[in-house]
Amino acid sequence: MADVAFLAGLDESTVSRLWDDPEWLDRIKGRSLQALVSVLPGVGEYVLGFSLADRRTRLADQLDGRSVQVDQEAFRRLVQERRIPEQYLSNALDTAACVLDGDVRKAASHLARFWGRRQDYALGFVFGTNDSDSLLVDPAPLVTAAIDMVDGLAARENSFHAMVAQANLLHHITRATGEIVSAVSERDITRSTALAFRSSVIGEIMATDDLDVAERYGRVVQSSHLAALVEGWAFPTYTHDAKPTPDFSLPRSVLLRHTAEEVLREIDSYNEAYLFYLAETSIPMILRTDPTFGLQRDDLRRRLRTRAEATDQARTAAACAAILRELDDTPGTLGDPVDSGW
Repeated sequence: MADVAFLAGLDESTVSRLWDDPEWLDRIKGRSLQALVSVLPGVGEYVLGFSLADRRTRLADQLDGRSVQVDQEAFRRLVQERRIPEQYLSNALDTAACVLDGDVRKAASHLARFWGRRQDYALGFVFGTNDSDSLLVDPAPLVTAAIDMVDGLAARENSFHAMVAQANLLHHITRATGEIVSAVSERDITRSTALAFRSSVIGEIMATDDLDVAERYGRVVQSSHLAALVEGWAFPTYTHDAKPTPDFSLPRSVLLRHTAEEVLREIDSYNEAYLFYLAETSIPMILRTDPTFGLQRDDLRRRLRTRAEATDQARTAAACAAILRELDDTPGTLGDPVDSGW
């Protein structure tokens, strides 16, 4: 004990109070803990492991009390094999508990923090919408509770957090059920409902692979200023190329590097209707915001051409061909043929 105190630069009295206490981690304060971590191998790893395991156990017990069981084996696979941060998965379980409790205010605060690529992916595991491991043995009670919460979130129309929370919730409800549960009409889009409308439709496209839904959404974006504003804002803020803003504004000049990476990933992996949505609606708006496409126009051209050649959907192939023509006809990065005179 004296050696530990000396090496850590702590008073022996500080260490002695903790030496035989199995609950020492709950009783030590920040600077003292940092001092121990800096001199004793294994303490940092223990602190992290204990904190994560303690939270995981508490959340599992909390959900079990609501008759919802966490699949511990799936949790292990997601962390160890898929390398998904355990903190994100626990955050998602914590959010699920808030939804199951029917606590609208607390759920809104939690759900608003899932507007982001990696966070949203983690949330998908509690709703069972990732086409792989689900964190809940049966996510149906969560989906039912989420549907019951939609109107409560909609009532908080002056809260930006509630607006984003409702959009996140509706997206996963629609992906889980294949049906839009919000009463938002494409003819009556307002500033407080535009994001919820988009999230619901995108979820429907992912769940149903319905080209008619994707085509109809494209027409709404063309005819509605608010729908177009939100569509242009969604990808850059979702991928953290820009900060989410309550007025759905973007910086005048922004390099959409992360947006480009996400869109390229989605071109490779999502269904035909979603590919149609990307080519017909989303990518043209992204190119207007950043003509360089995050300095990845060549990759975009290559990925689109590959998918266009493989699709048997004429509308999807035509939408991809239109983007390919635009890429060939307009200036982009220095590596594009049209820029060879630079």
